[in-house]
Amino acid sequence: MAGGDREEDLERLKQKPAWHSGDRNAITLTKEPHLRVVLVAMKKGARLHEHRASGPTTIQATSGSPRLAIGDQVLKLKPGEVAVLAAAIEHEVEALEESALLLTLVKPT
Repeated sequence: MAGGDREEDLERLKQKPAWHSGDRNAITLTKEPHLRVVLVAMKKGARLHEHRASGPTTIQATSGSPRLAIGDQVLKLKPGEVAVLAAAIEHEVEALEESALLLTLVKPT
């Protein structure tokens, strides 16, 4: 992943129209054939509704308090905590307060 200041990236996200008119915004930090790293800013109450990724995924809270639901299991991530999901696991994310996530998505070969 290219170097950079995540705080600057987050502030840049919050300056975009999508942040002001919606409940979240995202920027792709790295996009390779089999790897994508995405920074997601979420307003309180914003949701990434139930979905699944085709490959393994990590979800790292960088700020705030995101709630991750995986089936019957619910995790409240604290800044710095990382959840690792296997491919095709249904999950949902909700921001319990304004939050930021660093998502790492691995595409299967």
